[in-house]
Amino acid sequence: MATPPFYSRILDFLLSTNSKQRLRIRRSLLAGLVFVVSVGITLYFSSVGGMNPQQAHWLNIGMLCSCLGFYIALRTGINLRFKEPALTLPQVLVALTWISLSYTVTGQAHSSILSLYALVMVFCIFTMSARSSVISAAYGVLTLAIAMLYKVNTDPDNYPFALELVNFILALTIMPTIGSLAAQISEMRDKLKAQKYELEQALEHIKKIAAHDELTGLINRRRMSEVLAEYVQNQEREPTGFSIAMIDLDYFKKINDQYGHLVGDEVLHGFAEIAKNTLRKADLLSRWGGEEFLLLMPETNAGQPSIGLDRLRKLLQEYPISQHQPALRVSFSAGISSYRQHETIHETIKRADEALYQAKANGRDCTVNR
Repeated sequence: MATPPFYSRILDFLLSTNSKQRLRIRRSLLAGLVFVVSVGITLYFSSVGGMNPQQAHWLNIGMLCSCLGFYIALRTGINLRFKEPALTLPQVLVALTWISLSYTVTGQAHSSILSLYALVMVFCIFTMSARSSVISAAYGVLTLAIAMLYKVNTDPDNYPFALELVNFILALTIMPTIGSLAAQISEMRDKLKAQKYELEQALEHIKKIAAHDELTGLINRRRMSEVLAEYVQNQEREPTGFSIAMIDLDYFKKINDQYGHLVGDEVLHGFAEIAKNTLRKADLLSRWGGEEFLLLMPETNAGQPSIGLDRLRKLLQEYPISQHQPALRVSFSAGISSYRQHETIHETIKRADEALYQAKANGRDCTVNR
């Protein structure tokens, strides 16, 4: 097995090899890139005297520590302990908090900070739930209002009331709108997930119908043919042997004619249930067609495949197979053939069919092994 390139190993170490975790970390780092750019801008702005260098220093440390903290939580798997492992809402709330703090220390350039509120909301618009979107929008507006009120009273020269009122009205218009849009997208996403689940369930149902007989619940002829082909292939590698039995319910047409198809269906279903509960767990019964069944009996090299059928025949003599005709008892004829190395499965089935016809010729209610 080839060794992955060095850069791939580095990325696996930094981003995890788990695909879901990797995606969460990449999203978090992309959001953190905005803070890195903000740190650079803050350093420049403080160097030209636009803001207090000490405040800029602590603000930058706080933002970088937050980014690092979320990265550690995601990379170490701590996030998996929470209901929302992407930690989207906590990351958004922390980001809005730092933006509001930045708003209070950037002086004359503080209006440019408003775009970051919208950026954070838009960045998470496709991942937040409807509830998280409402919480984020409300929290952003609240923290901005607090920051504005504080600065209007403590620094009216850089934060005049008229300007702050305009800024607040813009924020009050934009952020809830984005939050509402995020909530709608979340609802659409939930609907798509529900539709996807329904389609998957429908597909499973279709697959089951395609492979199973609706009346008896047994696998159908098509699916049994696939299983038999797999067994033949396996015999080439590990010849454990298997046998098949063709089973035909005796005088089933008379049962239908005398008692009706409702009782006939009860007989087919009842036989399938008794057989499944009586035969070995390893045995596999299928409805081959009409009142005919094919039984696959694996690993019969050293065994007697007719034992299970004899047990089933005896139990049928005692079991009331129809609710509408409780006195009715059914029997079956069976022909058994064991797979011979290198022959086709059709040849094995043909021999079982011939044995079944021999069982019928012998008076029915018996098993012939060929």
